[in-house]
Amino acid sequence: MRDLDWSGCLNTRELGGFLTRYGGVTRAGTMIRTDSPDQLDADGLARLAELDAGLVLDLRSDWELARPHPLQDAAAYRRIPWIDPVRDQDRVPADEPLMADIYRGSLDRNQGQIAQALRAIVGAPDDRPVVVHCRSGKDRTGLLVALLLELVGVPRKEIAVDYAISEQRLGVLARLAELPAEERAAAERLSRTLPETILDSLRHIDTQYGGVRAYLTGCGLTPLEIHRLATRLVEVPIEAVVFDFDGLLMDTETTMVESWRAEWAHHGLELDLEDDFWPGHGGDTKELRYGRLAALVPDFDRDASHARRTAHRERLHESLDFRPGIRNWLREARELGMKVAIASSSERSWVVGHLERVRALDLFDLVVTGDEVAMHKPDPAVYLLALERLGLPGTAAAAVEDTPHGVAAAAAAGMATVAIPNPYVEPAAVGAADLVLSSAEQLPLSEALLALSPPAALNHRP
Repeated sequence: MRDLDWSGCLNTRELGGFLTRYGGVTRAGTMIRTDSPDQLDADGLARLAELDAGLVLDLRSDWELARPHPLQDAAAYRRIPWIDPVRDQDRVPADEPLMADIYRGSLDRNQGQIAQALRAIVGAPDDRPVVVHCRSGKDRTGLLVALLLELVGVPRKEIAVDYAISEQRLGVLARLAELPAEERAAAERLSRTLPETILDSLRHIDTQYGGVRAYLTGCGLTPLEIHRLATRLVEVPIEAVVFDFDGLLMDTETTMVESWRAEWAHHGLELDLEDDFWPGHGGDTKELRYGRLAALVPDFDRDASHARRTAHRERLHESLDFRPGIRNWLREARELGMKVAIASSSERSWVVGHLERVRALDLFDLVVTGDEVAMHKPDPAVYLLALERLGLPGTAAAAVEDTPHGVAAAAAAGMATVAIPNPYVEPAAVGAADLVLSSAEQLPLSEALLALSPPAALNHRP
């Protein structure tokens, strides 16, 4: 947050420089909040003109237009009243004695107008700043800014600090002190920008709507519009999401373990997963395991063992689908206009066979597999080949992995990484990822991508 000196306006500041809980930082020069520019003097108007804003969004209602807006004839100027004049007729002022009550009611009543205002921001040129204002820049502007900062993960304490600054910039306390004592209490309730007021609004969005993303969706915004709102404030350079397959998209690690466990049990043995069962690299390791079993079983019939084990695993696969939340991530990636690919160390017939079984092959633009490269993960070869075919540098793609060697392979290809460890991998083992989640259900994809905004904080776990 940086104060701007626009002579004539008192409450002007930009929204850059906020650290988000994901480790990113809101971008400087993208959004500016202010009180009404019709108060600007000649110097202030010159500063506004120099800004060359792509959008100047006026949230005031008709009754507030005492004089023309200085930019009313400019292509960048749009007035979208925050207050819905039809819904506002239902408002009962006596039911909203405090500013917190007014804010809650405003968020409930004015969703159609709020959606229009936010869509105007979405549609503004990406390379030019947005200026948003109402009359004093503290209430309607304060609510809109709070929604945006909440969306990109700015901690609520910081949102409240930014909100509270308005009364200092506007000299609210000094003006209140000049009022007669009998008028002061009522004016104070409606004039101050106390931190608890905006925090109450955010809690209301949580309890009544399920959070800011659900609220914006309820207002009518699409996932792409919500994502573009976020990326106006926080840089997310990701154009493609590349998924590992085994253990990540589908829990084939569990079906594999259970098939080996059943085969061990067939011979009266108990499988010890701690006894070097996991080789620490990708690729086909079944012959190593058959060799271990042969060393334990006299007259071991490898072919019969393989037929028995794979038949058991295929029965388990009959009901196997994507891991929780994965289908939502795939759908969301499409809605955000991103490329979607798979980079797996397994053979193509294995990966494609599973995708065809669940009728999901068409969900992916590209499938790259281990039989197309010379080295398996943690070597980055399969990711480098995927990037080459996508026509993207590593910095424009995010990898989603479930194991340490997968994370290492993606990082070596220059990609940002999200780890969702499979049931046999401890979260600490994939701590080198930019983001570690317990499940794709934990966050929407668009929110997870915010953790990949430079500079991303490593090892973050929301």
